[in-house]
Amino acid sequence: MAEEFLESAVQDVPSLRAVFITAMPDCLLYDSWVREGETLVPEDVASYFGDLVRANRQGLKALGSWSSEMQVTIESADTLIVIREVREDFVCGCAFERSAPLGMVRLHLKRMLDRVVAHLPSIEPQERPRGVRVLEFLERYAPDPHAVLLRVALRSQITTAELAARLEAAAKAILGLETLNI
Repeated sequence: MAEEFLESAVQDVPSLRAVFITAMPDCLLYDSWVREGETLVPEDVASYFGDLVRANRQGLKALGSWSSEMQVTIESADTLIVIREVREDFVCGCAFERSAPLGMVRLHLKRMLDRVVAHLPSIEPQERPRGVRVLEFLERYAPDPHAVLLRVALRSQITTAELAARLEAAAKAILGLETLNI
C-alpha cells in the first residue's frame, strides 16, 4: 500500500496516534502510519497485534463464542487501542489518544477501515511444507494448543524429548548450523 494512501485514509481521524496493518499469519508489518512526534516502532507493534488477535481467537473459542467479526479493545492510561481482523490475511491495529470518546473512535475506525480494506491486495500464501501447515492448524484449532507438541509426541508414540531432538536436528540441518542458540 502506498504510504501516501494510508496517510490520506487517516487524515480526517482526530486523536489517531498510529495505524499498523499486519499481514497474517506471520504477523509481519505490511504498512503503517505514525503521527509525527510519536516514538513507536511499527515492526515491533505489528507482530504483537497479530499475536493478540490469535490469542483473542483462542480465548473466544474456549468460551464457545468465536466469531469472524472480532475486535480487541485495550484501554490504558494514555492510549486506546483497537485491533480488528479486517480479512483473514490482515489485521489492523489503531492507537488513539485515551481522551477520545469510544463511540467516536468506533465511527472513525469504521470509515477508515472501509477505505483501507478497499486498497489491500489479495495475498496468495506461498505453499509451505505440509508439516508446517499441520502444526499451524493444530496450534490454531486443537484444544489446549499450548500442548500440541506433547500430544503429537504421544500420538506418534515417541517421547517428547525424542520429538524435540528430531525438530532440533531438522532445524539445524535446514539452517546449516552446528547448534541453535536458543
